[in-house]
Amino acid sequence: MQRRTFLALPCLAYFTPSAWAAPREQIQRIAGKRTVRVIVVCYDPPLKSQGNQRLSQHMGWNDPRPMTEKLIGYLRESSAGYADYQLVDWIDVDVFSAKRDGFRYDDESFLAMWKNRELVHQPDAASYKELFEDADLARRVTSGDVDEIWVWGAPYFGFDEYAFKIPGDIVQYQSDNPWFYRPYDIPDCGRTVAVMGFNYEVGEDNALHSFGHRCEGMLSITVGRGAWDTKDASNPWSRFTRQAKEYPDNAQVGNVHGGPNAEDGYDYSQVKEVLSAAEDWLNYPHVTGKKSMVSCATWGEPHHLNYQRWWLAHLPNNQGETDGFHNSWWRYVIDYDEAIRALPLPGGKPAKAKTAMY
Repeated sequence: MQRRTFLALPCLAYFTPSAWAAPREQIQRIAGKRTVRVIVVCYDPPLKSQGNQRLSQHMGWNDPRPMTEKLIGYLRESSAGYADYQLVDWIDVDVFSAKRDGFRYDDESFLAMWKNRELVHQPDAASYKELFEDADLARRVTSGDVDEIWVWGAPYFGFDEYAFKIPGDIVQYQSDNPWFYRPYDIPDCGRTVAVMGFNYEVGEDNALHSFGHRCEGMLSITVGRGAWDTKDASNPWSRFTRQAKEYPDNAQVGNVHGGPNAEDGYDYSQVKEVLSAAEDWLNYPHVTGKKSMVSCATWGEPHHLNYQRWWLAHLPNNQGETDGFHNSWWRYVIDYDEAIRALPLPGGKPAKAKTAMY
């Protein structure tokens, strides 16, 4: 197997903020930052049948490198500087990703499948175990050389939007929802590691969307106490995601699939204005119930990308603690182990997750 590895020093040469920007008052909320060392593993194999042109080039898809730099910038911006991602390595893996049953596409089978989707291999799920072997990741995560993995691949490469492995699969609260905790077959490295799955066929809006789902999952197993139920007004995470469609008098920020004014899923361009307490969450836990009008004009175009930036920027991100939880929810998303060590979750009963995407 051929593999090219090079050190990619962090830079934001490609990052130019568009219409929406983080609220000015947000910048002063968090003291310090959390450096997150990330390795990018890119499955973009050269196609021998196409003169060794890489798959993304042959298909006319996006270059993942500038998209990666933009993502780093967006996450730094939306977290008010707390999530300080540093790209420490980029690994090009010159083969197709392996499935959990050991299957790998080659040039001929992938291009044939792209023309005829009846040829899609099933089961489609990628093997994270093979990913870690392809790029020698377990050693580097265990040693502390890297904190997080980002994977770029093509459609049908089988990587989930996000996955993460907690040592021993020990969660603090049990959940009935398997989509919150997604360890799959990630090796146990003795520390929690997140693996983001990005698709270079589409833009960085989809990648940021995937990161948002990671936030939803990790906050559901921490602040949500293993649940996500908007009817539970006593739980701040559940309350945070309320929308006007179901709670016309109590819309808050919404979820990754739609804002406070969304009428349906993926309704990021909804022009309807609703009263929302979204801005009040910037003051969490000192919320007052103050509301303002919100519509797609609030985050601006491009609506999908800017909505994800807006939503992430409204995650509570202040210092201190409330009811046994950090006031900065970013701590659970970015540095789960340290967040739990610093402030054990109230009422938590550590045990192996009974329900998960194993």
